[in-house]
Amino acid sequence: MARPFGCGSFTVVGPIKDRRGTCGHKRLLCESLRCPHCRDKRVNFIRSRIAELAHRHQLTRFVTLTLDPSRIPPGQQSDRYLRNCFRKMRVLLQRKFGQSLPFISVIEFHKSGLAHLHLLVGIYIPQAWLSEAWQATGGGRVVDIRYVDVRRVAAYVTPYLAGGKIERTLSLLQKRARVITTSRGLSLSQISKTLGWWLNRVSMETVHRFCPNPSSEKFEPLPGGRTRLLYFEGLPTTASVGDLDVMSVLRKCAKAWEQSDKEGESVA
Repeated sequence: MARPFGCGSFTVVGPIKDRRGTCGHKRLLCESLRCPHCRDKRVNFIRSRIAELAHRHQLTRFVTLTLDPSRIPPGQQSDRYLRNCFRKMRVLLQRKFGQSLPFISVIEFHKSGLAHLHLLVGIYIPQAWLSEAWQATGGGRVVDIRYVDVRRVAAYVTPYLAGGKIERTLSLLQKRARVITTSRGLSLSQISKTLGWWLNRVSMETVHRFCPNPSSEKFEPLPGGRTRLLYFEGLPTTASVGDLDVMSVLRKCAKAWEQSDKEGESVA
């Protein structure tokens, strides 16, 4: 599987809040499970986030929902049909428990090519009711629910995101469809709080070449004993600014450095 177009081609630049006059330069990676270069790092990040969210919301029940192939309409892909059934299932769960249930779900495919769903939820659901409700949505009779130790909960989900399993899932899944989803209020991403950073459609190598005295350089190993620059710090240059307006960039930097100074004063 080829690396998605643009992964690693551009640079993200912005002021370092505790170092006035200095900017950080970071290679922009897609961080997608579909990217063979980013996948391992992304899986590790997802694993840590699942562990964190599972502990916070006590997601200690592991559910598997399996489709009855005879109920899938002719010509419809099983993963799309599965998503439609699960959407109806969430309505039934909300009616039974009086609230939307937090969940993390991962889709997987049987050897037959039929999709099924693994879920982490935070409440016990009687298996008889679960089976009946899943049949009512058009899914089928075969379901499973079991208790899992919250300290090991990520280990139940992340195996489906690694190695040959994720390769097979991505090869059968519709384009742009997600392998892993969460309920509202749960997010596997963490929003960066950096202030005043901007996208520069220039390669990391070009920006680094024109930066005087770069520091804090971080590299990643590549096959064949090669390395690739991921991050460095240095003075902002015309290469750092790219095709943006210089004055607007300077205002962003000044605002970030000013805020950093105020935060430092409040701590002191």
